[in-house]
Amino acid sequence: MKFWDKIQERLQESPRTRSILLYLVFVFISAIFWGFLTFNNDVKMDIEMPLKVTMPNNVHLLSKLPDTLSVTVTDRGYRFFSYLFHKSPTLTLRFSDYSDGINTFKVDQDHLKKEIASVLNKHTTIVSVLPQALNIQYTDLPGKKVPLKTDIIVESRENYAQYGALIQSQDSVLVFSDAKTLSQINEVFTSHVEVSDLTDTLRRKVTIAPISGAVIEPRTVEIMVPIEKLKTQNRTIKISVRNAPHGVRMLLFPSDVEVSYRSPVSRITDNDAGITAVVDYNAVDFSSPSNKVKVSIGEIPAVYQDVKLSHDSVEYIIEKSK
Repeated sequence: MKFWDKIQERLQESPRTRSILLYLVFVFISAIFWGFLTFNNDVKMDIEMPLKVTMPNNVHLLSKLPDTLSVTVTDRGYRFFSYLFHKSPTLTLRFSDYSDGINTFKVDQDHLKKEIASVLNKHTTIVSVLPQALNIQYTDLPGKKVPLKTDIIVESRENYAQYGALIQSQDSVLVFSDAKTLSQINEVFTSHVEVSDLTDTLRRKVTIAPISGAVIEPRTVEIMVPIEKLKTQNRTIKISVRNAPHGVRMLLFPSDVEVSYRSPVSRITDNDAGITAVVDYNAVDFSSPSNKVKVSIGEIPAVYQDVKLSHDSVEYIIEKSK
């Protein structure tokens, strides 16, 4: 009682509050009348109906099946409460009911409406359906195994480099289509990818580029591109002589040379850098008064960059055995 007494006191003290409350009361009464009028009349409503097709395991659809159907219906207003507070019913079609047995799954407008009506309230009237009909191509041929190639460009940041080949989770995929299309497909590519300024190993899931009129499984492939930081290294290596004739000995002064290069961090602990420095006996110009010969870089591991020798020539002496 005290609560209502306080409300009455406020209403008497504040005409503004009394006006607001009266307005809300009239709105509430109007809403009740509108509800009675609406719920007893036919109302039009759009619903999104999920669509599923039960298919054999060996069948693959070659054109896209819509995930949902846009259905416009009319019914008594009060019956729409079931659509407002519950999920729309799912329409499930049997593949065998609408397959032509060759390569087409087809449901015309009349049959589509009939199937939709079977999952709706019996009093509901279907006004329209989008799409109006289904016409889906399919194949039941076995998949063709074809090589998968990556279409990717990778660039690392300065002082970083790719160390090793790109690795992909699988090197082939299965392609499903009609016989003519399958005969023309001999390889499949990933979607084009460009990545730059890398400072760490790249791991990414990449989609496979679609082929019109065909289905590819799987739809994605995982790739890994190893990226490592480069560090400048210096080593002293022996100079080897090549192509010297039998019985001829070529003495070099000095007999070793310092080499500098940039190497991935994981290769720093290697005892053998894998880099060689060579002097080619056939390149010696014996007619020249100089007794110097050019020193060249021989083998270089692909992961090394900016390989340089401390000097490009050495002195030599030729010794011949008797």
